[in-house]
Amino acid sequence: MSKIRTRSIRMAALVAVGAIALAGCGSDSTGTDSAPEAKGTEAPLFAELPQNIQDAGVIRVGSDIAYAPMEYYDTDGKTVLGFDKELTDLLTEQLGVKFEWNNAVFDSLITQLKSERIDVAISGMSDTAERQQQVDFVDYYQAGAMLLVKKGNPEGLSSIEDLCGKTVAVQRGTTQEGYAKDQSKKCEANGEDPIDLLSFDRETEAMLQVKNGRAVAGMQDYPVATYNAKTSGGGNDFEVVGEQVGAGPLGIAVRKDDTQLRDALQQAVQAIMDNGEYQKLIDKYETPLGAIDSATVNAGT
Repeated sequence: MSKIRTRSIRMAALVAVGAIALAGCGSDSTGTDSAPEAKGTEAPLFAELPQNIQDAGVIRVGSDIAYAPMEYYDTDGKTVLGFDKELTDLLTEQLGVKFEWNNAVFDSLITQLKSERIDVAISGMSDTAERQQQVDFVDYYQAGAMLLVKKGNPEGLSSIEDLCGKTVAVQRGTTQEGYAKDQSKKCEANGEDPIDLLSFDRETEAMLQVKNGRAVAGMQDYPVATYNAKTSGGGNDFEVVGEQVGAGPLGIAVRKDDTQLRDALQQAVQAIMDNGEYQKLIDKYETPLGAIDSATVNAGT
């Protein structure tokens, strides 16, 4: 899973590390939201949806709702906020159906999708060639991994190459975990100690290890790392160091046999890119490096 951003929006008092209790709401629980009214047949792309989605009037979303600013719970522990949530609000205007958000552990999302417990997975998920073997992606954003360290960078880290022999905390099943594992192998190949990798189900758990000094660094998507550095502890807990690693597209994951839904989503994403609403969302979340101008399918490598 790749993740994301900087921003100054309605963040309430929810700081990523402080959100652990909120993010711990039960798996597969549906959050409340303030989605726009679904217009049904009046929406421009309603007819493009599969009949079962038209009949249901809803697209079931699976997401790890603990990845601010992409998706996270408001202080009530129920209302879903974030870039991805607002993206689906815009897609509702195009498709005429609501998006129902369901919380789940990140590395279970593709399994849930393939077993038809959800219709799509939207969770700052990187579109990669490996994942394309199981699902298709409608790409809507781009991001690379960044190092998140304690404020002041006490270890003097500047790149992923500096992590040899050090303890690093990541979220399980993410591309960041993969980058850390690959780098650990390079460390050993160069005669250095491997990375001591700590993997957790939730991003907030990984961040807590860095905050408490049990890990020297975490790895997160560009928007997420930047956001956490700006907001956690009033900007006093973390900082971001180095350059993006492996920047690539994030996508909405869809079952490979659900081509009609995939194509309808692609049209809807492209429509909000063309009408300017997507750029307004990018500007609101202050993530200019995340913007793309074409809703591609399976563009990840």
